[in-house]
Formats: sequence, structure tokens, C-alpha cells
Amino acid sequence: MTLPEDSRSRQPVRPADGEAGASPTESVAGVVEDLSPTAVELRQKVEQLNTLFQLSTLLAAQHDTQRLLDTAARRAAEVMQVKSASIRLLSEDGTELLTEAVYNLSEQYLNKGPILVERSVLYSRTLDGQVIYVRDMATDPRVLYPQDAQREGLVSILSAPMIFQSCSVGVIRLYTGQERHFSESEVDLLTAIAQLMATAIANARLSAEQIEHQQTLRQLKMAAAVQRRMLPASMPKMPPFDIFARFDPSYELSGDFYDFIHLKGHLGIAVGDVVGKGIAASLLMASVRSALRAYAQDLYDLDEVISRVNVAMTRETLDNEFVTLFYGVVDPATLRMTYCNAGHEPPLLLRREKIIRLEEGGMIVGVDESQAYEKGVIDLEPADKLLIYTDGLTEARHFGGEFFGRQRIDAALRDSVGKSASDTVSHVFWEMRRFIGLNRNLDDTTIVALNVDPAATMPSGQGETAT
Repeated sequence: MTLPEDSRSRQPVRPADGEAGASPTESVAGVVEDLSPTAVELRQKVEQLNTLFQLSTLLAAQHDTQRLLDTAARRAAEVMQVKSASIRLLSEDGTELLTEAVYNLSEQYLNKGPILVERSVLYSRTLDGQVIYVRDMATDPRVLYPQDAQREGLVSILSAPMIFQSCSVGVIRLYTGQERHFSESEVDLLTAIAQLMATAIANARLSAEQIEHQQTLRQLKMAAAVQRRMLPASMPKMPPFDIFARFDPSYELSGDFYDFIHLKGHLGIAVGDVVGKGIAASLLMASVRSALRAYAQDLYDLDEVISRVNVAMTRETLDNEFVTLFYGVVDPATLRMTYCNAGHEPPLLLRREKIIRLEEGGMIVGVDESQAYEKGVIDLEPADKLLIYTDGLTEARHFGGEFFGRQRIDAALRDSVGKSASDTVSHVFWEMRRFIGLNRNLDDTTIVALNVDPAATMPSGQGETAT
């Protein structure tokens, strides 16, 4: 094979006798050159293999991508014995090629102007998967900046696409200082280098995505920890009531919440469910909880409390954001419960085998600013059991698609007669889990249970009331 003129001028240099520093590859190449008439060609092959080995080693060692690209540009230029080299990658929108690594190109040349893919026939064809050769940049009409190339002393070009899984990520390009043709083996070498670089870039981007993903997970865990701290730290102690709650989120962040608000001897119990999941739902949940706590401390009428919360949420939420909310206040002295149900799953009051659904209230919160709410009043009795829950319980489904449903919740509540509030919650969760089996519950689930002590004294003349 006849070597290009700018390659013939380069003679192999070996260390003098007694000198150290020759690599095993260089030593082999020296012996081969002394024994074979085609030694120069063989030495060039060895150098090419050495370049691919060096780049493969860097890639396997997962060094930083910039070092790998810089090394690839320099080694490609050296082993191919050309003047300069560049590596350009596609921008995120795929419209421009951005310079990522260069060897022996001036800042003036690099700043000559943008490389827009739609304006460059050479680059667009290379990105399509072709290896492109230009004999003379000064006369080829496809070259975007021929005068800049002349000032830089660039003549011939060899460009190869960097492709990973059938997608082009960029272009590696060699520049010569004089007119030159490239051999088939040189084209193969540049193609191999381009393939290595494409793999390196894909790996680097994957690593960056993994790092970002891990950072996001850490942030979600921190946000979830903050959200858990917004829930009551302990169950309220308020005889003759036995109260217990459990919160079971389907993801790190939840749109469900429950809260206990102490009100000068009375106790407010709130359970809410924000539409949606994730960060948006958790933020809206925090907003609803804060608004409810703020208004509950200053207002006596529950219907007015929920109305104020509704106005605040309507002004702060989007059209597709809303909340179902149940809020009730119990009085341990009179056993009276005043409540307002804003579009929430009706809580169940079990009394001597009869189930009463607490439905008085109004529509969901955050949709209609002018919505009016009503309050309900019910006088609790000794041995009553109250179950408040979110629709994650109702809509839990098994592999066949059937919902757990209200009838099964009623049955689970009846089965819990004689159990404590804690055991009641555990029993209902167990029945739900037993029903859905290994299927995952895709919605958050919250349950609050309240038992009235069977030995509680009921105020004389008081009975079941609703207004």
C-alpha cells in the first residue's frame, strides 16, 4: 500500500541502546520493521490496534467522558498522521453540532460560526451513517466555511458518524494539512474509534441519568420524611374514646392525610384525600391540612370551617385539582359528634349491628368557590365503632379487577366488634390485603377508627340526632 505523502515523512523513533521507556507494543513493532519489507505498514497496524486498546481501556475504566473524548481526538490524529481532529455532538434538540473535543485547532477556527445540521450537507450525511471524504475544503461547495479552513491550513477531511443503537450522537472528523486520500484500513480505524466514542457517550449519559435519578430518590425520601412528620406523632388519649389511625401510601409521597386537632377539651378528626399522586398531591395535601388547622382554631361552626378551606383551595388549585375531606369534632363529655363530609367516602358508624353512613356536608373541596356546606350532628353511644377511610380502601382490587368495595368494608367492621381501635384498623387492612392477594394497591389508603368505651356514661335524654 502506498502511504500518503505526509505519512511517509514520519520515521519511527526508538530508544537508543540501554534506554528505558519502550512499550511492549513499540518493541514488537521495532522487531517487525527490521525483519519485513512491509514493516512500516505493520507498524502502522500496531499503532492502530494500540490506539483502540488505549481507548477501550479508558472506556472500561469509566474515566470521565471529557478525558476520553480528548484522548480520542488526539490519538486519532496521531495514529492517522493528520494535522487536526474534532469531535462534535448533537445538541439536545438535534439541530446543531457542538464541539466537545479538538486536537490542534485554533480558537479562531472553532468560533467561526455554528454548525447547523440542516445547513450542512456534509454533517447531515455523516449523521445519516455515511463516512464522508472531502479532497479539498477550499473548492468543495459542501463546506460551510471554506475561507476559515484555508486560514487554518486545512485541506482534506475524513468524517465518521458516532452511532449508538442506530441513533447518531455526533461526528468525529480528521483534517489534513495537504491533499490526501485515506486507505480502507484508515477508514475502518476511524469508524471503530467513532463507535467506541458513541458507546462512551451513551454510557456517560446513562450514568448521568442514574445519578440524577438517585438524587431525585433522595429528595423524594426527604420530602416523604417531612410529610410523615406532618402526621400526628401519637394517637390522642381522650377517654371514653379509643382512637387509632394508620396511613399506607402507595408511593413515597402521598395525597392522603389524617389529623387530630385539640380544641379546648374537644377533638377534631380530619381525613382527606387529594386527587392524584406524587409531589403535586403531597404539596396540595400540606396546603389543605394547614388551611384546615388555621380555620379550625378560630371558627366554631364546622360548615364554616370547610367553606373557608374550600374558598382557599379553589383560589390556589388548578381545574383538575380537588380534595375530598371529612372533618368531625367529638365531645368526650356529651359523646356528641359534629361533622361535615365534603365529598369524602362516608364514614361508617357501627351501632348494634346497624351501620350508619355519615354523609352530611357538600361537594368536594377546591372546585366551586361558592359551594355551601352543611354540618351533621350525631350522638354517639357506648360501644359504638366509627371507621373513617379513604377510597384507597374501597378501590383496592385483586388480579381479576374486582374492587374490595363497601360491602366488604362493612363486613370487616362488623367482624371487629369487641376489638380495640388499633386491632380494628389492623383487621380491616388485613381483610383488604387478603382480598387483593399479591396485587399491589395503586392508591394511598388511610383508616381512622374510633371506639366508644362500652362502660361510658351517656348523658340523660340524649340519643341519635342528625341536623
